[in-house]
Amino acid sequence: MDHQDRCQRTVRFEAALWAVLGGLAFLAKGDPRLVYPQVLYLFVSMLLANLCTSLSIRMAPGKPWLHAACLLLGFASIAGVQEWSGGHESNLWVLYLLPLFTAAILLDGRALAWTALGACASNAALYVAVLDRWDASISFEFALKTGILACSSGALWFLSRSEREAAERIQAQRREIEQLEETSRATATAWQKERGLHSIAAASARAAHDLATPLMVVRSYARLHLDRGVDDEVLGRDLERIERAAAFCQELSTGLLAKASETAAPQRLNTVIEAAVSLAEPILRSRHVEVRCESAGDLCANAAPQDLERILLNLLGNSAKAMSAGGVVTIAARREERGESAQAVLTIEDDGPGIPADVLGRLFQPFTTTGGTGLGLYLSREAARRLGGELTAENRPEGGARFMLRVPLTAQAPAVAGLA
Repeated sequence: MDHQDRCQRTVRFEAALWAVLGGLAFLAKGDPRLVYPQVLYLFVSMLLANLCTSLSIRMAPGKPWLHAACLLLGFASIAGVQEWSGGHESNLWVLYLLPLFTAAILLDGRALAWTALGACASNAALYVAVLDRWDASISFEFALKTGILACSSGALWFLSRSEREAAERIQAQRREIEQLEETSRATATAWQKERGLHSIAAASARAAHDLATPLMVVRSYARLHLDRGVDDEVLGRDLERIERAAAFCQELSTGLLAKASETAAPQRLNTVIEAAVSLAEPILRSRHVEVRCESAGDLCANAAPQDLERILLNLLGNSAKAMSAGGVVTIAARREERGESAQAVLTIEDDGPGIPADVLGRLFQPFTTTGGTGLGLYLSREAARRLGGELTAENRPEGGARFMLRVPLTAQAPAVAGLA
């Protein structure tokens, strides 16, 4: 349920309550403090002011001043009810608290402050008639009512703001979990299409890769409920155990994948790049990120496909997360001579905000992060070094980040194309 829907439900509930109160006022015709038919007319005007508030939410949700104006009309009606039910001695001044609750949900701090001031002013207007007989008891009564209205406004606004912020955090976490689930399904589909993994090491790498994302989903769901707060102490401990167990399994799968990658073979860089882009497609699409690949020609690297894919997949994911409003990632490969040997230089560039200066110098250190676990780039660099290469990063002069992956080249082509 979004914020606007909650507001409309609140206003409809308040409108129903005004109608009930109007009915009670009609049934209390015998009360000498109530003046008829003026009181009934004023209850009807309160109902109409509330309906105007509901209409303003629906027609102009981005104009809080209009919501405040409708609420002030309701305050004026409440002041009239007080006047025709005993003046400043009427107990019906508590009716101000109901539209103040609605105002706390609808309005920001400044608009709510003006609305609360309107409620206090409406209540104070009734004391003008008794200025000639003002005494200490009337002063205390006036101060008490004003203090209650002001403190209630502040408390209601604080609680409403806290509820909205908590709801926004939960929605953001749910969206991240949904993206992880989508990535998990895409990973499973991609691995089902692969054939030719005959060795135990390759099968172990495949299982470890498949387990990584589902384990992240398990951890995220556990952390989501822990962040929301769990009243049951036993359930809270169980959720913490689930999170720790999932983290332990992730560490096992990461180690298994690293060990399996020791079995290397010539890999066509074009094939590896296509596979990594395919796996990263869900998060790239969700962030409106376009990938442009320049052909790597016949360049081949001697490596296990999992190592190269993991590095490229992590770099693509980081670029996509950095470009919240969409953008372009460019992947290029070239040959670079290094004395008697040759290297392939893969360049991954994006047009995002770039790497913060205070992070760039320690980017590849463990737990250095701007929003993730802080291990992805560290593990990627370690994988590049196991291949005999290196992974570096810099900011582009025109804006955005540039990562360069260097791996040794091999002249031997893969026996079966497309198996990387």
